[in-house]
Amino acid sequence: MTTSGPCRWVDRVMRCLAVAGLVAFIAWNTVPAWANAEPAQPCLVIDTDAGLDDFRAVAVLLPQRAPQAVVVTEGIAAVPGGSTAMAMFLASAPSSAPVIPGLAAANPPSYDWLPDVRAGAERLNGFLAQAVPPASRAQTMTQALTQATQHCDRIDVLVLGPWSSFVHYAPALGHRIQRVLASGRPLAENNPDNFNCVYDQPACEAADSLLRGLPAVAWVDLPTDASSSPSYAPTEEMIGRLVQSGMPGVLRAALLLDPSQWLGTRLWDDTAALYLLAPQGFALHGGHFEPAINEETLRRRLVKAINATP
Repeated sequence: MTTSGPCRWVDRVMRCLAVAGLVAFIAWNTVPAWANAEPAQPCLVIDTDAGLDDFRAVAVLLPQRAPQAVVVTEGIAAVPGGSTAMAMFLASAPSSAPVIPGLAAANPPSYDWLPDVRAGAERLNGFLAQAVPPASRAQTMTQALTQATQHCDRIDVLVLGPWSSFVHYAPALGHRIQRVLASGRPLAENNPDNFNCVYDQPACEAADSLLRGLPAVAWVDLPTDASSSPSYAPTEEMIGRLVQSGMPGVLRAALLLDPSQWLGTRLWDDTAALYLLAPQGFALHGGHFEPAINEETLRRRLVKAINATP
């Protein structure tokens, strides 16, 4: 049967309307992939003084929150030896962030225990035959960090050491810093064991002022413990549970070379790194967070994070 005249025109209009309705239905019920996508995590900058607990902390983060850059600030390790040790450790990971030599305190206090601990940290607990300074670079610390984060709209900074470097590069990163997470306690709590603040007190006080202007700041520490056998401590059994290949294997081998360098210490920086991944396992105590889980659970979660596949 054929149609002509007005009927043919009406039929064509009805078909067009039907097609348009079908297209609208599909568009309404099809959600583009980007609409359900989680917003990208901020870039991560780790500021470390390259102590043995810092190496463990970095290992906790690498599988899930690989850093955009690692700044080495003087503290447990000096900047030259600490930078090379950290760079060589990161080379064992699937992807390696640039290691940027940071700054040192102008007048740090003297500690009789520090020289031996520093020598051990700069040699990665004896895994390296000797401490080696990094190659000289034309860029300043701030220039190198600005370049490493040039494509980052938002930045999280994890501070595991003194504040000597942070107070110089933070203004350059500016509004892109969304959050600072620090190992230790805020200046107002005046913890005498807070090495990261006491080692460069003027920088710590300057950082306290800078942090007040940032969107989010969190401090993470362990419960105060004056016993001869400190709680929340690393153990040989914990380190023995690390897999024996890749970055966990390097960490395991290095730490087991000389357990005396870290037995009797605590999981300070490891805990701050775990907070970044799983804050639900922590509770607020005054101005800082502490683990809300027992020490064996903490050790188990740290091992699981380090052994995770990226």
